[in-house]
Amino acid sequence: MELIELCKMLGIHDEVRELLRDCMKRIDVQPLKEDIEQMKHPECWEGALKRLNHSLEPDEDGMKILTCQLYCVCDAYDEYMRLGISQEIFIATMKFFTRFLQDYKNRHGCYRYVWAWWAVRQISMVEYRIGELEYEMRVENGKRLIDMHIPADADISTGRLRQSYSDALEFFKKFYPDFFNAEMVCSSWLLAPSLKNVLPENSRILQFQKSFKITHIDADSPGFMDWVYGSRDIPLEDLPENTSLQKKLKPYLLNNGKIEWTSGTLIADPFLSE
Repeated sequence: MELIELCKMLGIHDEVRELLRDCMKRIDVQPLKEDIEQMKHPECWEGALKRLNHSLEPDEDGMKILTCQLYCVCDAYDEYMRLGISQEIFIATMKFFTRFLQDYKNRHGCYRYVWAWWAVRQISMVEYRIGELEYEMRVENGKRLIDMHIPADADISTGRLRQSYSDALEFFKKFYPDFFNAEMVCSSWLLAPSLKNVLPENSRILQFQKSFKITHIDADSPGFMDWVYGSRDIPLEDLPENTSLQKKLKPYLLNNGKIEWTSGTLIADPFLSE
């Protein structure tokens, strides 16, 4: 697959496509090929990104590193097709790029790519979006785990989550049987116990929490700010109130409330309606 064809498939905005076309003309890929290839291998992520970022300087809008990563996504498409993984899952997974490019545009008024450090997961095919959730395979201390991630555009109603979970089990059974019985875990502000002080009992977030057993709480993490407000550097009194969640959280935070970054393990037979 060609890079611009990929951009069309993923719905990447025309303005970004033009920036990428310009990068493709200006970047000499040949001396970068080894590091581009190494972005596909988890054990090489850190070093490859460091070297590429250095080689591509200046790259203030991130379009050069995005170009290199999308070359890898083109290769990943071929591998998806070889393995028989559906185009639907490929598009859902790789729309990570589309979503975060547009999110930056919506917040800051221009396109900039700042997520190269995370996208190596999609590039190296250890993370897949299946329905509403993303599932990342990893090994920790010799134990296979699947990290569950909740995209910003996910519908976290119980039925949709249950479908995602069921489809994920089938996916791993078929394509990655070594991870079929792996423990599923999640680290997110969405699991914060303190949210019960802010949200109504029937909220989707609180229903989501019921499918996890809490294993760790970081009460002082400001991480939730990035996801709820787009930045952790906004003074509390200046926090926007554009969504119902932002409106509910602001007075709680102004009253010294905290939203913990929380880790949990998925319970057996999760996401069931009561």
